[in-house]
Amino acid sequence: MADPSKTEKPTPKRISDARKKGNVAKSQDINNAAVLLTASVLLYFSWPPIAKLLSTMMIERFSNLPLQDFTIDLIVYLAAQTVQAMALVVAPIMLSLLVVGVVANYAQVGNLLTFEVLKPKPEKINPVNGLKRLFSMRSTIEALKGLLKIAIVGWICYAVISDRYVELATAYGTGLLGLGTLIGSTAWMIAWRVMFALIVLGLLDFAYQRYEWEKNLKMTKQEVKDEHKQAEGSPEVKGEIKKRQRKMAQQRMMAEVPKASVVITNPTHFAVAVKYERETMEVPVVLAKGTDLVAKRIREVAQEAGVPMIENKPIAQALYKQVEVGDEIPPELYAAVAEILVAVQRANRKVGA
Repeated sequence: MADPSKTEKPTPKRISDARKKGNVAKSQDINNAAVLLTASVLLYFSWPPIAKLLSTMMIERFSNLPLQDFTIDLIVYLAAQTVQAMALVVAPIMLSLLVVGVVANYAQVGNLLTFEVLKPKPEKINPVNGLKRLFSMRSTIEALKGLLKIAIVGWICYAVISDRYVELATAYGTGLLGLGTLIGSTAWMIAWRVMFALIVLGLLDFAYQRYEWEKNLKMTKQEVKDEHKQAEGSPEVKGEIKKRQRKMAQQRMMAEVPKASVVITNPTHFAVAVKYERETMEVPVVLAKGTDLVAKRIREVAQEAGVPMIENKPIAQALYKQVEVGDEIPPELYAAVAEILVAVQRANRKVGA
């Protein structure tokens, strides 16, 4: 019985996993009908030349038999020749049936090569599981399908024979050739109708097999969510990755603070490290920035490295909001930052004096 909680259609990944295990929707009735149809058509059109070839061969092989010594070697030779001739006749038909079987299977399943179904599984030889499969709904449906096919074939045979009952009953008077022709045409009429019925049953069975296959692959909402998490990564894992990335970026940023010319503070909520070298740089560049705890760490690193710190709330906030780490400061802040850098240089000269 289907799980009522499985209300979602199978995802492409679930379908792909099922195919890898050999779990596909397929109707054996379509394969059987296609092979039977091909065999009937081939025999219908090729039987006259086949019969003529076999007749000629038998005449050639056995007409001179009374004139030869009847030995074991002769029997072996004639048997080998007969088998070889039969093989040449039957081989094209068998090859055609093989191709039709492969094509019919490919049309249902598509491009699939898996050896998963050949792997030994303990549950397959478990007698309890065997009894469950024997009395399962699927087995019941398969048994009903078999009875339905037998009933349809029987009804077709009865209908055709009942229509030609008088002809068949009086055909003995037409001679052996006439009787054979009538039986052959009757058999061919039965075969065509049976093949048509089997094709229709095969298509219906494939539709049912497809429905059952999709129903068995249905998923619960939680299974869909879990699969989505596996495909894109769980939020916990993604959060941890982002956390580590931020930590590494912060470590790289802190390593640049000792190279700064000045750290502009808020004084406690914002801190921005700015570098400017007259000889190599045209515009000052922001090396590091942060708020609260990060700002505190920037100030600590700057203090340890002896980098000057100047408090300027408007400039610190403007630099933090407008400039990314590694970018040049915008033109509207040139003058204000230049004043801070000049003040730092004057302070350095006084300390040096």
